[in-house]
Amino acid sequence: MNKTLTPYPVPTSTVIAHVKDKPHWVYVIEQAVKHNGRDTLIGGRCTLPGQSHSACIRDEWAQEAGGKGAMLRKVRHWAYKTDRYADPRVTTLGKVTDKQCPEELINQPVLGLYGSPDAIFIAEVNGTPYPSDGEAKRCFLVDVHDIKITATAEESNFGAQHDLVLALYALTLKNPRMSTRNIANALEDMSSLRAYLIRMQNE
Repeated sequence: MNKTLTPYPVPTSTVIAHVKDKPHWVYVIEQAVKHNGRDTLIGGRCTLPGQSHSACIRDEWAQEAGGKGAMLRKVRHWAYKTDRYADPRVTTLGKVTDKQCPEELINQPVLGLYGSPDAIFIAEVNGTPYPSDGEAKRCFLVDVHDIKITATAEESNFGAQHDLVLALYALTLKNPRMSTRNIANALEDMSSLRAYLIRMQNE
């Protein structure tokens, strides 16, 4: 991570999209290029100016998983992931602002703090998801109860620390009384969340 570059917050939206009546079966995508080809939940950055998180996740779903008409139903906001350094990427100011910046700064390198914040939604899926924009190689189901947490984010099969998001979501399925405050607090510090989840799976 290059913290010498100017940090630039990049709001994103993510959806935990599950099979109807089977909330533990969640769709993820295998990335073609981004996140070193690892798996992620469906989502992406909010385009500027002023796109809402709700509109963003519907657009991202259509692009990444709506290739055969699959749609989201019963979309509801679940939590915000607010750890600024959960998904940092070296990029350009033009990229993170959709070129809504002075022309001479379009190629200026910045440290994009993707998911600062990340609005996480839960939704049912109507239809069979299929990649449509070339960013994903495939879309497939995972059982969130089978997610294994690795010692570091780099070792994980998941990009953007989405393994932690799914493991935390799995805990809420086992304990529906888990408070929204506990979920929000957990998503403020992904390093501490990773350590906590590792301890839990080793017990």
